[in-house]
Amino acid sequence: MFKKAHFIILSVIMLISLNSCVATAILIGAAVVAGGAVYYVNGDYIIEVPKDIRSVYNATIKTMQMDKQFSLLSQSYKDKTAEVKASQNGNDVTINLTSLSNRSTEIKIRVGTLGDEKDSINIANAITKNIT
Repeated sequence: MFKKAHFIILSVIMLISLNSCVATAILIGAAVVAGGAVYYVNGDYIIEVPKDIRSVYNATIKTMQMDKQFSLLSQSYKDKTAEVKASQNGNDVTINLTSLSNRSTEIKIRVGTLGDEKDSINIANAITKNIT
């Protein structure tokens, strides 16, 4: 409990001191994930969530089907990995899931050819809201 409160207080201080939309979006995304790692590398937005891959896969499919801005193109699920492809306003969206353990999954999101960090963050937040 103390760790979570410390994280929230630190996040609020950083939000007040930083005047950057990107930093704000990353901190909000990190707060939604609550304890998972969040980073953006070479056009891929990557987060780790403390849930099994099946739950995250189901939440990803649900997100793509419920939001009218997405058109689900393909989906595949194997033992430790999954991939979901969709389009959003003419941009390709690729979501790769990798099981890190029975209770942890990495979500890698890429929007467009070069990556769109803002759209990726929005997708990640929508997926984490649908995880049960």
